[in-house]
Amino acid sequence: MQMSWFPYQLQFKFPFKIAHGTRTHTPVVYVKVEHEGLVGWGEASLPPYLKETQQSVITFLEKFNKDVSSRKLEEWIEKLLHEKSNMPAKAALDMALWQIKARIMQKSIRQLLNVEEKVVLQPNSFYTISSGTKREMQEKIAEGLRYRFELFKLKLTGTEYDYTTVHDFTSLCNKGFGVDMNGAYHSEEEAIRFIRFVKEKGALVIEQPMGKTQGTETLNVRKKTQSLMYADESCQGIEDMELVAENFGGVNIKLMKCGGLTAAYQMLQKAQELGVKTLIGCMSESSVGCWAAGQLAPLAHWLDLDGPYLIDNDPFVGIQVEKGNLMLQHLVLKPHSFL
Repeated sequence: MQMSWFPYQLQFKFPFKIAHGTRTHTPVVYVKVEHEGLVGWGEASLPPYLKETQQSVITFLEKFNKDVSSRKLEEWIEKLLHEKSNMPAKAALDMALWQIKARIMQKSIRQLLNVEEKVVLQPNSFYTISSGTKREMQEKIAEGLRYRFELFKLKLTGTEYDYTTVHDFTSLCNKGFGVDMNGAYHSEEEAIRFIRFVKEKGALVIEQPMGKTQGTETLNVRKKTQSLMYADESCQGIEDMELVAENFGGVNIKLMKCGGLTAAYQMLQKAQELGVKTLIGCMSESSVGCWAAGQLAPLAHWLDLDGPYLIDNDPFVGIQVEKGNLMLQHLVLKPHSFL
């Protein structure tokens, strides 16, 4: 077993503005695992609101590699299961090891997880539109429609301008939409007023309206608006699922938060047990991360795996959009890419 890693910068097609700020790129680290001619790829995405960096990911991988490089695949997997830090690095290595394991056993990852085999990913994925002017929104809608997305997610900021954003979208586009506040609202009253407004406008998904530590306030908002909401920042892993069930009723599961396919699969099982609705999302990821998350798509109620379509320098191919549906392909490194 051999491991190598490659730092890289994903460049956005449009400046990406959310409640946490605006950025034009996202640093990532790609992980390559090789075993007897078989190759597995992983991705650690590192948006600035995470504490982890490219250097911290590389440090994690260097130490892990030193500890297990001469050991068998099963020992790599066992050691990774017990790692409790650096979730993006863990996620990258986990998805690469799943690919190696599947290829050794000559099965697909879905067969190993007993997940229904589908080339077309259902449900459909949202295409994300970050905050901006009406003209900028029009350009982003056009880009999403060019790829034939049928659903859109609006990134909001917790200000009165959010009402304008929703008005602008519904005046420009008749497709289904959801809203994501990234915890921008801090007042129950303001959150309640806005959620009632977007429900009247037909929002399909309402995500993380209040801060991640405002569990009591979120529960009050849920009760007063009679709304199911999806936790993102408030749920990092399976240990948070009981509170999510009570305060939100739905959860956005991301491999970068929980530590990879293994943990995400466990969270989806727990969500089913608790009656929690699920959305599988991504963190400004390329085809590698979204392809891995897509293996679990049949277990979710919603998908937000548009990462490869928000960037213009994806070094891989693995997902394509066909008539509004995401379709899994073979994950392949593009020729003349970063290697």
